[in-house]
Amino acid sequence: MSRPNARLELRAIPTEDGHLRLTSPEVGCFTGALPRGAALAPGMVAGTLQRLGICIDLIVPEGAGGAILGDPPRALVAPIGFGDELYVLDPAGAAAVVAADDADSASDAGMVVKASQSGRVWHSPSPGDAPFCGAGDTLEDGSPLCLIEVMKTFSTVPYRPEKGLPARAKVVRWVAQDGDDVEPGAPLMLVEPA
Repeated sequence: MSRPNARLELRAIPTEDGHLRLTSPEVGCFTGALPRGAALAPGMVAGTLQRLGICIDLIVPEGAGGAILGDPPRALVAPIGFGDELYVLDPAGAAAVVAADDADSASDAGMVVKASQSGRVWHSPSPGDAPFCGAGDTLEDGSPLCLIEVMKTFSTVPYRPEKGLPARAKVVRWVAQDGDDVEPGAPLMLVEPA
């Protein structure tokens, strides 16, 4: 079974026009960029930095948040340097985006766990192995859900009780099937409080 991704905080730099720049804390390849208009909040994963075969989740720092103003890089995996700008946020625009996002994620069947990056979803660590989790299983913070593959690089997707998800959750059903391609914000699975 794969280890959970390492985590690094993005650097937050205020701009003169009241926006906030989120910059890279390290050198590497950036993947899993979120689209224009997506809302970021402290503690959220805002993409992945790949360096020497290691995947590092890039975390929004405390006190930072807002709606993303720019478009993501055109490349799925973009080389970046220390201090390179990854996002420009509009703190005032976040409330409307978060409200719309919360309305979209409501479901009669349960709460939605969403993808933090684009790629191909795999339910098990390797072909022939049992899936990380399935309907009826209980999840806690850090429980592995699946793998997301981008250009033969596999990132473990952990369960995170954020954006209204409970601390302990029970899997209702998978939305993204094994081998499906997903974009950031796409539903992976439905859960309910355990």
